[in-house]
Amino acid sequence: MQAVGDEFLRDKADSSAMLAMLELKSSRSDVEDQLLQLARQIETKASLDDLGRSIADQRNVNDCIYGEMSVGRWIWNSGKTKSGGNVPWNVQTVCTQPDNFLWKKGATQITTVSPGLYEVVFGFFTKKKPSVQLMLNGEPCLSAVNSASQLLHHSSSRLANVQHPAGNVTGLTLIDFLALPAKAKLSISYSGETAAEGFFSLRKL
Repeated sequence: MQAVGDEFLRDKADSSAMLAMLELKSSRSDVEDQLLQLARQIETKASLDDLGRSIADQRNVNDCIYGEMSVGRWIWNSGKTKSGGNVPWNVQTVCTQPDNFLWKKGATQITTVSPGLYEVVFGFFTKKKPSVQLMLNGEPCLSAVNSASQLLHHSSSRLANVQHPAGNVTGLTLIDFLALPAKAKLSISYSGETAAEGFFSLRKL
């Protein structure tokens, strides 16, 4: 029993060790300094009102960006048309709203579900001037044709007249704006060389 007691006393810290441990404890002034620094840091944080305003501002910015990025773009690279010269769109290069821009590989129609104002852009690249019509729900809407007047609708279109050594670097292009109804079905009728490529782009405004 005496041996156990002696071992217990040996394991207990002596007075010098206890004093050293007490010196390591933070003083009252140290604790107060730490609390003061913490209070200053809290004061620099944004208030709930400031945070709410920042979130609202960011939401407005996101809505603007989202509106500008409502885009669909498709490519025709097969050189082959379907019945009536309709262009089958082989590749979808971008579509930020698949619920609004409905497309199937090789289909000639692209459907815009939501009504509204759309920017329409298309271009065809060939050695000879083609004739192109944009169809809305099966009826002609815009035309760019191979004629002396070059255009039936829009002055911004152009026809390639210069043969560049690099190939068909220019082509028949058109930019216009349409007020489309809901579930509008858009297609393009093409008449020209089979060795051709084209693209079709829509952006909801």
